[in-house]
Amino acid sequence: MNEVKFEDIFDIEELQKLIDSLSKSFEVGMGIRSPKGDRLIRDSHFCDFCRSVVQKSPTGKRYCEESDIKLSANTDEETQICRCKSAGLIDAGIRLVIGNVHIATILVGQVRLKENELSEDEYREIAGHLGIDEDVYLEGLNGIPVMSRQKFENILSSLKIIANQLSQLGYHNLLQKDIIKSLETKESDWQKDKQQFKMMAEKDVLTGLYNRSKFESMMEKCENGSTGRICLISGDANNLKLMNDIFGHEAGDSLLKSIAVKLQEVAKPSWYVARCGGDEYRVLMPDTSLEVAVDYCKRVSRNCKTAKSLNLPLSIALGAAEWDRKNESLQECFNRADEKMYENKKNMKQKENVLDYILEKLYNKQYLSKDIVEATARTSYDFSVYLGFNAEAAEKVKTAAKYQDIGYIMLPESFMLSGQEIKDEELEQMHEHVKNGYKIALQFENTYKAAEIILYSHEQWNGEGYPKGIKGVKIPMESRLIRVVKKYMYLTKGTEYKKGISHEEAVKYMRSLAGIKYDSDMLEWFITYMEKQQPGDVL
Repeated sequence: MNEVKFEDIFDIEELQKLIDSLSKSFEVGMGIRSPKGDRLIRDSHFCDFCRSVVQKSPTGKRYCEESDIKLSANTDEETQICRCKSAGLIDAGIRLVIGNVHIATILVGQVRLKENELSEDEYREIAGHLGIDEDVYLEGLNGIPVMSRQKFENILSSLKIIANQLSQLGYHNLLQKDIIKSLETKESDWQKDKQQFKMMAEKDVLTGLYNRSKFESMMEKCENGSTGRICLISGDANNLKLMNDIFGHEAGDSLLKSIAVKLQEVAKPSWYVARCGGDEYRVLMPDTSLEVAVDYCKRVSRNCKTAKSLNLPLSIALGAAEWDRKNESLQECFNRADEKMYENKKNMKQKENVLDYILEKLYNKQYLSKDIVEATARTSYDFSVYLGFNAEAAEKVKTAAKYQDIGYIMLPESFMLSGQEIKDEELEQMHEHVKNGYKIALQFENTYKAAEIILYSHEQWNGEGYPKGIKGVKIPMESRLIRVVKKYMYLTKGTEYKKGISHEEAVKYMRSLAGIKYDSDMLEWFITYMEKQQPGDVL
């Protein structure tokens, strides 16, 4: 209510006419002011005494304003009557109340009451105080008729009734405006909802691209109405199932959104880029040649390769085709693009090494040392051959040695900060990296056979390792082998934070843990193997 303006409730022009008419009829000056004394309409003067005589004096003008402001702030529910501070005439104030809030005051003035009339000497004294010529003051004063108090009270009673009617009118106007405002708000909300529903009917909620329904309707429109060249692109995001299986559906959604960004950022505004469900994307290209469409595919693929924020490579298989409108439908054109896409997807799958991508991320994050990982894998293979493993078995050991810690990719970076004390619950979560590595290895053709070796690669001879706590010969021989090799490489090559030690120092340290962490026989075989190597090959 306090925020509503007076002019928002009343028709100011019509209210002005009413006050002017009442002023003339009752032969009194009238006006309407806010509780703070601000004029809400123009003052009505039935005579010129105040305006042309009293207010010509700076003092008189100031006193007149002070009287009006004081009367406007009337907090009394009854009509307030007082003598004007400037001219000595009688004034009154009648409150306008809307919803129990004092919103305005009707001022009534320029009144001479017979019962309260001052003497001529008293009027002359007022004129002198205001700095006004006494005769001019008295001449102007005599232009105001003298009325009885009873008549003045009758006028005030009539004005009180009018004020009450105005208050009720204002209240109803306010309610009506609230209703109109509410309807306008509902209309606005409805329009927003309508726009939102329209967008939802056309757009894919996850990516913001067009959905299948909108895409198919635009294909139909282009097929029936377009005369220019049209190209279609079929796309299929790579690694979505893998991302969902390993890192969860939230990570999968991030992959889909990232693909959408890459498709959209190099597309022309006149093209229609859509996600048509799952990992399927499509692009409709009006007025576009096949050369441009193929170039677009190359640009998208290149931009995907530069994106390194996800834990798996961001890539999409794309296929493009130009519509031969004389010999095929637009759907048949898309089928050709789809076939090209699947051909490209097969080639990409053969070339793309997801596991090495993950390893590179671990190297970049300094979770793992590339030098140590590669040395561990290479030496594990050579040592396996030394022990009599055939080539296939030795290759399996090498694969397990290389990817044994790939499960680190699922850990928060805070777990891997050097020098940070790890809490028990964090340590337990960190130990899960072996299970995660096992789960990742099972997803790929070249690692699934090595998955079990990875699973047991952190077990200890005495059974205090993880994740299962098995001991002794129950630990696969291959897992015992790469555990020894990996530790030796860490000790002798060192890390960014710790300098490597000599072969002799490493042997001494590892022998102190033989039968505890390491298989004693495996350790001695390895030491013998390393010491048979040329001096330059030991480290």
